[in-house]
Amino acid sequence: MTDAHEIEQLLYRYAIAIDTRNWDLLDSCFTPDAAIVMSVAGRYPTPAHYRDKAKVVLAGLDATHHVFSSVTVQVDGDRATAHSYYQAQHCRNALAPRSLFLIGGWVDDELTRVDGRWLISARRGTAVWFDGNPAVLDMDVQPGANPAVASRP
Repeated sequence: MTDAHEIEQLLYRYAIAIDTRNWDLLDSCFTPDAAIVMSVAGRYPTPAHYRDKAKVVLAGLDATHHVFSSVTVQVDGDRATAHSYYQAQHCRNALAPRSLFLIGGWVDDELTRVDGRWLISARRGTAVWFDGNPAVLDMDVQPGANPAVASRP
């Protein structure tokens, strides 16, 4: 149970890192070579590439709020997988009264224990639904269920 708890805490630290723009904390969540694929944010060969993109995108927002829940974890020695749900709220005040855009979906992570700490070694995020104003993130999507995602494979 300790491993599962530590992995859950890692996912929560990721959310805190993104929302507080704490780039050192964000870096500490991943192995240096972790591949990150987010269905609406793109593919990144390393966390450094992802961080650099996040810096640019988040600089244009007034606030974000990421929440992870319903975490399931499977541990096999120093390797693990986790599946979790997320909601990511984004706010750009200049677009008021339509200043919010919410994305809901799930994240599938592969994790590795390195020097006694769990780190994300691969991440695949799938946006399942959208709500609000996609212009907040300059996205070309419609509110509602993501037509590219029927259900979890």
